[in-house]
Amino acid sequence: MTPAGHQRGRFAIAAVTTCLVVAACSSGNGGLESAGNTTGSTTPPPTTAPATTAVPTTTIDPTEARTIEQVNAYVAEAAAFDQVGADAQFPAGLKFSAGGAPGYSRYVFRENSSGVVPTLVEGPLTGTVRCQDEALPCSYLELKALAESGAPIPAALEMTPDELTELVGQLDTLSAFAEAHRDVNSACAEGFVSDQIQTPNMGSHFYQPQWLGDGFDPARPEILLYARADGQVPDGPIGQCVDGAWQGEPMQLVGTSFIIPPAVIGNQHPETFAGPLDNWHIHYNLCRGNSQGRDTFVPRSECEAAGGNFSAALGWMIHAWVDPQHDNQLGVFSMWNSTIAPVSDANTILETREVRGSDFPAGAQQSLISDFLYNGKLDVAVGQPLFFNNVDAVPHTVTAGTPRDPKLGDFDSGLLAPGSNFAVTFDEPGTYSLFCALHTDMVATVTVTE
Repeated sequence: MTPAGHQRGRFAIAAVTTCLVVAACSSGNGGLESAGNTTGSTTPPPTTAPATTAVPTTTIDPTEARTIEQVNAYVAEAAAFDQVGADAQFPAGLKFSAGGAPGYSRYVFRENSSGVVPTLVEGPLTGTVRCQDEALPCSYLELKALAESGAPIPAALEMTPDELTELVGQLDTLSAFAEAHRDVNSACAEGFVSDQIQTPNMGSHFYQPQWLGDGFDPARPEILLYARADGQVPDGPIGQCVDGAWQGEPMQLVGTSFIIPPAVIGNQHPETFAGPLDNWHIHYNLCRGNSQGRDTFVPRSECEAAGGNFSAALGWMIHAWVDPQHDNQLGVFSMWNSTIAPVSDANTILETREVRGSDFPAGAQQSLISDFLYNGKLDVAVGQPLFFNNVDAVPHTVTAGTPRDPKLGDFDSGLLAPGSNFAVTFDEPGTYSLFCALHTDMVATVTVTE
């Protein structure tokens, strides 16, 4: 029986998952990464976590690193995960399809000519607080004002007053360091090396290779972020520090970032900044095309043939937007910053970051299942597929009805492991309810129009 006010229709269902995984199903809380969608080969995905063979030992001394090629090799050597460390980030036996959105989902899987590969893992397995809601005090200046006001902390932040005070103190220390390096020449003089890639809504990473093994210190970030001062997004590589001075277009400071090798901090999600807002991430299968000024996710052979630097897995990384001139409404620890070129509305960035594979139905609407929510626009037309992509840390379902009135006969995805997809098409207009059979506080409504 259909709930009052709902219209029942016929459904065409397609599921892309056969794998059951062993993972916790407890309830949760409601880059270097390139922007845009990715499609590619239909080669079946690998059945295990990615191999991360050790990077060959180099003879590079970080005190002598002066080019991005040297820094890339040193970062890869210092930060590479071993196989055990890589496996720790994925549920046992995980198979996956392309999907996710860097900066918005725990997992991001992409297709390339070798199949489907992981390209990002972000946040801890449990307790994630992704503070990216403009209605919440998520930016550096907003958190600072909240701490100074003594006002109640919104429950969604899941922070105590002591944690907030400590966090703001750490961010103030980091902001002071950034301010002291506002002039890009000060970074060059201190031994920072540009990666020569300016990523949209992020900037260019300037590494200090001598600090990679020092562990976490908010007074000494391993990375400073700069962007073109003219507000342009370059279509090729930017300049470089030469003899302690910047050689290239004028640059402006936009933020800071950290990279910590697992050998220093461990394979588990780092405990560094106070509170639960800092979702550190790991890059997998990354091709750094410094000579082209962009990152890609092609296989190692293609990357090296194109002159790129391939990393099977890098260490823990996080951005921290503590420059008051680029206060980030997507949150102090967000991957993206809408105040950095191309300047945009913070709410529009997600839709440009969604990743889709060759199994994505033409013309479909996409909903990312992440942070125990059915994210995205759940408004479709009759006959338009609604494509659910589970990129959360645990399995979910997409089940018709409500927890009190389930209607599995209408549609039910079955168990969707992380990295699995499910599509449903509605043949009649109306309003339809759905929920997760594993986490009954996860509910959503789909509106179908002619």
